[in-house]
Amino acid sequence: MELFLGIDLGTTGLKSMLADETGNIIGSEYRSYPLNVPQIGYAEQNPDTWYQQMCSSIRDLLAKTEVQASDIKCVGLSGQMHGMVTLGKDKRPLRSAIIHCDGRAARQKQKLFKKISIEALGNSIQNQFHSGFQALSLMWIKENQPDLYAQVRHVLLPKDFLRFQLVGNIATEVTDAGGTLMFDNINLCWSQRILNLMGVDSALLPEAHHYPSDIAGTITKKAAEDTGLREGTLVSYGGGDQTMQAVGNGLLSSGNASVNLGTSGQVFVATENPVYDKLLRTHTFCHAQKGTWYVMGAVLNACLSFNWFLEEILETSDFKMADKAASQIAPGAGGLIFLPYLTGERTPHMNEHARAVFMGLTLSHSRAHMIRAVLEGVAYSLLDALEILREMNLPIGKMVVSGGGANSTLWRQILADVFETRLYIPKIKEQAAMGAILCAQVAYGKYDSLQAACDNVIEYESDPVIPNTGNFKVYREAFKAFRQSYELNEPMFK
Repeated sequence: MELFLGIDLGTTGLKSMLADETGNIIGSEYRSYPLNVPQIGYAEQNPDTWYQQMCSSIRDLLAKTEVQASDIKCVGLSGQMHGMVTLGKDKRPLRSAIIHCDGRAARQKQKLFKKISIEALGNSIQNQFHSGFQALSLMWIKENQPDLYAQVRHVLLPKDFLRFQLVGNIATEVTDAGGTLMFDNINLCWSQRILNLMGVDSALLPEAHHYPSDIAGTITKKAAEDTGLREGTLVSYGGGDQTMQAVGNGLLSSGNASVNLGTSGQVFVATENPVYDKLLRTHTFCHAQKGTWYVMGAVLNACLSFNWFLEEILETSDFKMADKAASQIAPGAGGLIFLPYLTGERTPHMNEHARAVFMGLTLSHSRAHMIRAVLEGVAYSLLDALEILREMNLPIGKMVVSGGGANSTLWRQILADVFETRLYIPKIKEQAAMGAILCAQVAYGKYDSLQAACDNVIEYESDPVIPNTGNFKVYREAFKAFRQSYELNEPMFK
């Protein structure tokens, strides 16, 4: 039997998943871990906890499925992007990882913007500076923890730390390197211009010329003891979670698009040219296949907003109840608007100071109105990002909807109506882990390309989500109000 293991390192938990060459899922194990907030605006996690939870999940997965370790031919990885793990000369973490939703580096961001124009930034790395990305987190360490910074010998992305623990080699690959804001996504190399602005030595950064389906190494003896995997098992490089999710959705060709409702949210379109928004409101990163890229709008608060409202405000985790209550409210939530900027915002505002707001509350509004307003507010924030992709005249064809929030029939319909487009539903729900598995299959030689792997494995539900044209007018007006609400509140956020 030939099986493949995919490991998906998320923001709130890690999933290990086994599948055969056809994509049939044999089993999966999930482990959660905390998001540490030592003070407002900070977001950290312990890299050793990631590794411990990965090892635990793999051991239990092997036990529960009764799979022999020798049947696993290759391991692939997917991981939360942008974060920073610092290693000392002993190659052990020097501190907690600063992850993507961290907002502490606003000062470093402004400092860099005084040194470089948006145009030059686009020419150098095709993306704008934002807190939580590795470049700014590294600058923050350099300026605020200089003694610790002096001990740094290696800077890794989250999933690259896990792969280092498995194979012993320090490296990264192009899909995740692009998300550091130190990588030139056109010339496929670290940007010396940006490193010079930061005052950072390129020797701290790993080699970065690999692709997700390249072979990174083999499981070491220690990793075999820790995980239960067989020593010598192949490990592929894997990629950033957005790229792996796109692979798991079968979105490789130019014009293939998706909207993702995860903890954060994304709109994504693949392209065969490295185009980027000249105002740098979106992200342009390398895709999983050589000679391809993708443009992505990223919002920080998708399911995060919904979970927060249910758990912290309504004090419940009954999502079905919330869905049912919101479905009884007409589109537009009775004029109630929700800005979902609980942790600031990336696309289109690139504003870590942005904050969440309910606009238009009256005595006539109930908690059901507020639930619907949260769902619609996230949809408007994603439309804010999608409108930029449309302005760029990118070819946007079939759009897939995925992520945990896509399990909600109501939320899917709201998105289709707000976007005014059909949304296709993949049959496989764990797309990032499946993307890692498909890369592992190509690395092992089961398929000669990622496209061949996707063609063989990825399927969609027969019935897409059809937008309701009767809701277009109310949502167009509500979207205008959403944008105006941000503009009016923006001066107060700081």
